[in-house]
Amino acid sequence: MNIPAEEPVISLIKERRSIRAFSNKEVEPEKITELFEAARWAPSAMNEQPWMYVYAGKGQQLHSDIVETLFPGNQSWAGKAPLLIVSIMRDTFINNGNPNNSALHDTGMANYAISLGAVSLGLHTHMMGGFHQEALKQKLNLSEGLHPVVVMAVGYAGSPDDLPEGLKHRELAARTRKPVSAFTFNQIL
Repeated sequence: MNIPAEEPVISLIKERRSIRAFSNKEVEPEKITELFEAARWAPSAMNEQPWMYVYAGKGQQLHSDIVETLFPGNQSWAGKAPLLIVSIMRDTFINNGNPNNSALHDTGMANYAISLGAVSLGLHTHMMGGFHQEALKQKLNLSEGLHPVVVMAVGYAGSPDDLPEGLKHRELAARTRKPVSAFTFNQIL
């Protein structure tokens, strides 16, 4: 259920929604490649591109390993997603080893590019911060300086009727957005 925009907005942005009900249909390999191509074009400080992605399709051991690290509320639905992507950031610059204070922001930009790319391909994403950071780092064997940012569930929309009742209600609830005036200011705060 879309809500009206206050002003004109790009349709991909307006159509993006974090769903929990995914169909069993696998995400085609060429579409997975397109998602990562979208991330490749995201802006980053000094063109560092501090993001990395690990992904797994349902049925792979890695998919199960990722699900095990999710908080229980996310496990209940995300394990059914046909594709899970772990977004990882590198916290230092490659060329000089200095801290990259923009790494988290830049990785978020790449993640958003993936979410918009998904909409353009008829897919949906749901980004989750609800996971056990250290457990996921261990499962992925991440070295020092690499940090999981979010786990993304990706796939085609399924039926909300397949969700537990509480999540079904959230899935079907009307979307809400703060008005622009609630977060923009033309003065010093």
